[in-house]
This record gives sequence, structure tokens and C-alpha cells, in this order.
Amino acid sequence: MSDAFIRLVVLFFCSGTAASALDDDIAEFTEDADRHSANIQALERNQLRPLGTRLAVFLTLDSAGGFDLDSLDLFVDGRPVVSKLYALEEQSALNVDVAHHLYVGHLANGDHKLKVVVTARSADGDFVRREATHLFGKRSRALAVRLHLSASAPEFEPRVSFVEKPFSGEEIALDVPGVNHTPERESPSSKAEAHREARFELAESHRRAGRLQKAGEILAAMPEGYWSAAGYLNLASNFAREDLDPSRALVALRVAMAMAKAEDGNERSRHLHDQALLRAGYLAYRNGEFEKAIGFLESVSLDSPSTPLALYFHGLALTERGNHRAAMQSWHRARKFPLAYPGVAEAWIGMGRGYDLAGYLGQAGEAYLAANAAYESERVVLRSLTNQIRGEGAYQALVANARASDLEWFLADSRSMQQPRQAYLLEFLKQPAAQQAVGRVAALVALEKRLTTHSHDLGVFAGALKSASDSAPESAASKVTQLQRSNDRYLERLTDLRNTAEDELDKQVLAFLDRQDQRMVFALNKTEQQIAHLYEYLALESLGGRAQ
Repeated sequence: MSDAFIRLVVLFFCSGTAASALDDDIAEFTEDADRHSANIQALERNQLRPLGTRLAVFLTLDSAGGFDLDSLDLFVDGRPVVSKLYALEEQSALNVDVAHHLYVGHLANGDHKLKVVVTARSADGDFVRREATHLFGKRSRALAVRLHLSASAPEFEPRVSFVEKPFSGEEIALDVPGVNHTPERESPSSKAEAHREARFELAESHRRAGRLQKAGEILAAMPEGYWSAAGYLNLASNFAREDLDPSRALVALRVAMAMAKAEDGNERSRHLHDQALLRAGYLAYRNGEFEKAIGFLESVSLDSPSTPLALYFHGLALTERGNHRAAMQSWHRARKFPLAYPGVAEAWIGMGRGYDLAGYLGQAGEAYLAANAAYESERVVLRSLTNQIRGEGAYQALVANARASDLEWFLADSRSMQQPRQAYLLEFLKQPAAQQAVGRVAALVALEKRLTTHSHDLGVFAGALKSASDSAPESAASKVTQLQRSNDRYLERLTDLRNTAEDELDKQVLAFLDRQDQRMVFALNKTEQQIAHLYEYLALESLGGRAQ
């Protein structure tokens, strides 16, 4: 599972949670692992470079364009070394005719195989998947492989080619930020992001303590963007709870929308903007301002986790205006989303109510029966997912499998929005504690990948030193052996931490799925009551007709 996808799905961060003892243990282990990685890099830089075991893989794109790269997976001798998902805002950073570092690692002399799996969107909007392999021989020298993606008219489907080029050790950078396990250097943009997050957390501490004016002053001094928008969104929730008049909450929501729009094209800000529109629409609806509510709700994008609930409230507002046909159209669109999203279960019931209000009692009964069948089917999905989590663990079943199954979910037009598993993941991640639980496991998975790579590289170093004892200092072999033992100990420590983190995540996810099942049971009870009332009414109508 790529870090990019984890960042993509964690879109609903609203407030922090206190660090636990497990978080402290993970932080301490991460610091130790970073020092261990630095020791390996220092050994390679100072003593092992003459061995010539280095392999670098670069990516270049054809200047003709014609496709958007969405994901890339790289394997060396069947071993996964790169799994990258390119978010929409990253597409512009993929400059054509410029070499982008994908992977830097080590290989022993001999024959090897490079495999790449690419998914992209072609010029006509279709998702395509391409797989290519490259056999090559490794000698006692640094080697670079250029992986070139091209697409030509009229299909503009991606094609992959490979070009080998020998390099001197100095020509391939030893530490490439953002590639493999090398820790990323803190950039000015990341420092600014951390500062804004810290200001948001300070405002949140005042908001939670009831000091809303102080929280507002901190947010007002922040630059426009996601974090200030999230702060105003949370502030609006407090205003909505405290005030009978929604004016103050609506003002805060309008400010949140303006702040979110400052990061135009940013996925997380777009979703936050939709949340603000949804809340504004609901507040206007609750206050009886139906036209204003309809205006807000119609502005919510159609591919957001907020969309189903916005469509449901949009239907309610239209019903209050007497437009039952348009209301049913909104509910029909909401029913196309997975039942995991709020508003979908209500939309199924709304369809029956809409037919009832319009005077079509037969269609109303059919709609309620269809809702019952949908809820029962969803309970089967929930039981299946629960059993899978008990067998595989929540991280594997709910998160890692998001890009498994040969990427079927990824090749869908709306990526994850229409898939029940991704829908439940997005809903689960709305809670800060859930984000923290997933983040723990994701961080440990990344550390495990790094340490596993170290284990492979150290084995390559040990073999190369045996066959080329004259090209490295005598102390290098003993240092490699020492680092191998340390790496094994780190992997043992990591296994214990990961088991603990995964157990905590499993408990949270299973409790969440149990609540979702109870939600379906409640919806079933409501439809059964509606069906009983409808049949009772039809029976009374029939008796009345006979009496006449």
C-alpha cells in the first residue's frame, strides 16, 4: 500500500488525539531505525562504493503526452521495491523529458529481471494497464536503467521501453530524497505545513475548552488553506450547537469555503469544501430556508463522500417545496452510492415516501421492498468483511487490499467511491482515533519495508566483499556482519510493535463494522414499519370500498 493512498484517504482530520504509550514506543523505535539506516548509508558511502553493486532506475515520459500516469509498481527479481500512486496534483510535477528517480538499490553480479506495472488514463478518458519486463545482466559496476513511458496517436496508450547505461559510482546520487527508504529532507513547504497544522491544533485546544473567540482569533491570523478551513469548519459546529439562529455558523462555513478554495486543485481541500457546503445546506434546511439549502446542496461535487448525504437533504428540501418528482430524482442518484455513506440508506426509504406522497401506493410498496433487499444484502457484505478482517487483519483487508485484486478498484471510473470496502474505509477514517490507528500500522509497514531492503542490501554487500576483498577495507566485512545482526534485531522489535498496533486497529474496525450492521438493522425496522402501515392503509381502503 503506497503512502500516497494513505494520504489520499485521510481527508477528514478535524482534531488531534493524545499520544499513547504505543505511540511513544513507535517514535522511539523509529529514531533508532533512522540511526541504523544512517549507519548503513555511511558504511556504503565511505567504504563500499568501489564494490559497484548499485542499481538505479529512472522514469522519463514522452514529451508528446497523451496520457496521465496514475500508478506505477516496480519489481526487481520478483521483489516489490516501488509502489507509487500519483495523486491528481502530482501530475503537473511529472515534467516530460526529465529523469525522475524511482529506485536506488543494490544487486549481486549475474542475471536479473526488472518488471513494471503501469496504470494510466489515456487521452479518451479510459484507464489502461500495462505490464513490461526487462532481463539484464549485472556486472561489477554501477548500473542505471531508464524506464521510458510513451504514447502515440491515435490510441495514446502507454508503452514501456528500457535503456541501460553504466555509471560511475559518483554519477548516481547516494541519497535521493523521496526514493526508497531514504528519509525525506524537510523542505520549506513541509515546514510551512507543519507550522499551519500546529496553529490549527492550538486553535482546536481553545475551541474544545469553550474559548471560541480565542480560537477564532488564531484562525483569523492564519494564511488561507486547508488548516484554516478545517478550523472554521469545526468552529461552525460549535456555533450551530450553541445558537438557535444559524447565522453565525453559516458565516463560519462561508469563511471555511473561501479558505479551502485557496488550495485549488488540492484533493483534501476540495472534500473539505464539500463538507462545508453540506453543513451549510443542512443548517439552512433546518431553519426553513429551503431555497438557500437547495443552492448550497446543489454546489456539492458529485464525486465526494459528502455527495450522498447532500443528495438526500436536497431531496428533503425539494419535498418541502412540493416538488416530489425532483426529490425522488435526487434520492435515486444517492442510491447509486454504497450504503456505507450517510444518506444512502435514508434515500432508499425516501424513494418509498416520495411515491407515497405522489399517490402511487403500489410503487411505494415496491420501493420499500427494494430498500429491505438492499439492507439485507449490505448486512451480508458487512459479515463478509468482518470475517475477512478476523482472518487477515483490518489493515490487510481494509487498507492494503485497496490496491490488490489486480487493481480492479483503481481502474474504475470513480476509483474508490463506488466500492463498498473503500466506502467503509473513508467513513472509518473520519474519526481522528481511527486515523491514528491506521497511521501507526502504515508507519510500521513502511519501516518493515525499509529494514527488509536493508537485509537484502547487506546480504549483497557480504557476497560482494567475499569475491572482491581487495576493493574494500578489511574492516568492512565485520561492519557488514555487525549491521546484519542489528537489522535482524530491529525486525524482531518491529514485529512485536506491528502486532500490537494491528490488534488495536482490528478492535476499532470490528467495533465500527458492528455499528454499521446495527445501522442496517435500524433501517430494516423502519422499512418494515412503513410496509406494515402501507398494507394496513390499503386494507382499510379496500374495506371502505366494499362498504360503499
